[in-house]
Amino acid sequence: MVYSNIPAPPDDGYWEALLSQGELSTHPPTSWSSPTPRREKAVPPMSVPGKPEDWDRAEADMREHRILKLTITGYNKGGVLVDYYSLQGFVPTSHMLNLPRLPDIEERLHVLSTRLGQTLKLRIIEIDKARGRLILSERAALEDEHALQLWETLQPGDVLEGKVTRLAPYGAFVDIGGIEGLVHISELSWNRVERPSEVVRPGDLVKVLVLGLKPNQRKIALSIKRLQPDPWENVEQRYRPGDIVEGVISHIVHFGAFVRLEDGIEGLIHVSELGDQPFVRPWNVVRRGQQVRVKVLNVNAPERRIALSLRQAAEAQ
Repeated sequence: MVYSNIPAPPDDGYWEALLSQGELSTHPPTSWSSPTPRREKAVPPMSVPGKPEDWDRAEADMREHRILKLTITGYNKGGVLVDYYSLQGFVPTSHMLNLPRLPDIEERLHVLSTRLGQTLKLRIIEIDKARGRLILSERAALEDEHALQLWETLQPGDVLEGKVTRLAPYGAFVDIGGIEGLVHISELSWNRVERPSEVVRPGDLVKVLVLGLKPNQRKIALSIKRLQPDPWENVEQRYRPGDIVEGVISHIVHFGAFVRLEDGIEGLIHVSELGDQPFVRPWNVVRRGQQVRVKVLNVNAPERRIALSLRQAAEAQ
């Protein structure tokens, strides 16, 4: 199987106010059975903490998607605190695993207090050095672990099922199990595609073929069309010079008009074969979507080209 060099292309951080959401504690409640009402305390603004080199280290860890093992040292109703060198990081409850959804604040604080001293696998998802914010996610770290395992097993030629996540002018991005790959617009269909939305939409489940991998750049080139039969195979047995065939004008350019003969097969009527008049403008002779009878002049399967003539087909009638 031949693989093409397909250009491949590009987490959302969530910030829940660190100390302004509740009273910070580094010790579990002394009496859980009969909790006493807590009064929210105002926390003064934080100055930028930590050493500059540790902020640089954090930026590198975030950029490289490194998974960190950090210990819970504190908590508030919004999440837990961890120490990262000289910095203090925050893990929002929405980014913690195996944590029940507890709307009752006291109950949530109790559950979080039981996590003190636990070590979590985390990934940095947001840095705001000016405001002293370092946000981490246990959920993102798990996703990265799964993605890393997938990277270690992926090979060109693998066939996978994925979900279309988003579209771009140059193709469609597909999630194949925690990793996003690109189906270039030229790999969506054997037919001519002007916009990816003509073939797929976000949310669609599709089967894709892995064309190429760039692990260091986290890029994967995928194809949808190569899992379908190549319509150009044996094309010379279906179209021979001299044949009169029917097709539909699919695209008009200054040098002629393309005719779709069947799905994935287009031929070109050169401007000189559109009519007898010199200096013919293709738009004055044919229109897009028009059904036409054309004569096959030449078939070049290796280069995927078929030369057609509208003028000679008319003369043959």
